[in-house]
Amino acid sequence: MAIRQNIPKALAPCILEVERKFRSLATIRDTYYDKAGLLSSAGVWVRRRNGAWETKIRKGGNFTNSQFEELHKVGDIAACVERITGVQAGEREDFGLATMADFITTRETWIADNEFHIVRDKMDFGHEVGEVELQQTLEGKGGEALSEVEKRAEMQRMDKRITEFMTRYSWAFADGLPMGKLTAYTILRRWGIPQVPWRDDRLLQAQPLP
Repeated sequence: MAIRQNIPKALAPCILEVERKFRSLATIRDTYYDKAGLLSSAGVWVRRRNGAWETKIRKGGNFTNSQFEELHKVGDIAACVERITGVQAGEREDFGLATMADFITTRETWIADNEFHIVRDKMDFGHEVGEVELQQTLEGKGGEALSEVEKRAEMQRMDKRITEFMTRYSWAFADGLPMGKLTAYTILRRWGIPQVPWRDDRLLQAQPLP
């Protein structure tokens, strides 16, 4: 008499996945100001974003890998502008500056690893660019302002973390040389490229019109 054994069937691998997606969509109106190129030549960009004044001061890095300090208080912005241009004016007078660029951006934002902000900007003149951002609000000991040495050291640590993040997720980031929104806007205004979507390499290869 044959005895039939109960042999357990091989089970297929069980793959479980739990996801939580995050995405936001925002519309941003940016107006940039300067005075005869004095601010941009000094690595300073003053803008009014959705009605609020902001200033970005370059502290290191290059175009692709930028490091900035940001100012949001009107008094700090006025002092910064006066120090570079010699003009003493308030926000009602646009700090004595003239408009250099004005455009609308549609921004998509994702948060990765609970702290890295990945943004994709599409401007109303057709250009697109992406960024990975880290922001920190720091105070010196005893409430005093941080020294420039301390600021640079912290920015270098933040830059290293972004590099490691983009290396770890390299599959998500395209190769190629990016072009910033202000550079693209300036080329559009100066060289007269039509306001239609284009590739960045078209901007890089464009020649001035006669």
